[in-house]
Amino acid sequence: MYISKTIFLAVVMLAAMSVNNSFAQSNVKTDTVVTRKQSFVLYVGGGFAGYTTTINPTAGILQGDVSKISPVGTFRIMWHPGYRLRLGIETGYTNFYSYHVKNGNVSGKVSLDAIPLLIVWSMPVVKRVSIFAGLGSYWLTTRLNYDGQVKSKTFSLGSNIALSYTQPLSKKLGLAAEAKWMNAFETKDNLLSLQALLVWRIFK
Repeated sequence: MYISKTIFLAVVMLAAMSVNNSFAQSNVKTDTVVTRKQSFVLYVGGGFAGYTTTINPTAGILQGDVSKISPVGTFRIMWHPGYRLRLGIETGYTNFYSYHVKNGNVSGKVSLDAIPLLIVWSMPVVKRVSIFAGLGSYWLTTRLNYDGQVKSKTFSLGSNIALSYTQPLSKKLGLAAEAKWMNAFETKDNLLSLQALLVWRIFK
């Protein structure tokens, strides 16, 4: 099921690229922060995210409290080539979840952190509103602190989809509100976030 989503996303991106030239001569201005001229645009910001996957602790014996709400940050740079389809890279940081346990006088915590490393495409859909789709991997770090400390790292293939509304502040700056779904599909970890991002056209 998760692999099928990846194949579907890849097909959609290839289809979008195949019609890319049809937008090259478009005279419709859909983004007041970014013009039709070639430019690089930086997105930096953060917010809060909620983990949407059910957590089943492997121990099963120890009872604890699960924290599914955590801060999330995004760093994205996009190339706007002068027409509708844009290309870029995205990274950032989030904590998928934390699980706190206590056994007598001994307390512990298990947490899962993620750093996305994604190739991202975007396209404006209406004025000031753009859709983003990314494909790549998540660098996952699991930390166990229970009568000792253990840390393990792994990579998981993944994707994201985001919808963003940008309010211009000046010719080079804007402020975006973004809803994003993050999916590390190999490990079946999903996250839904709401973020505020500073949009800065750094080169034109």
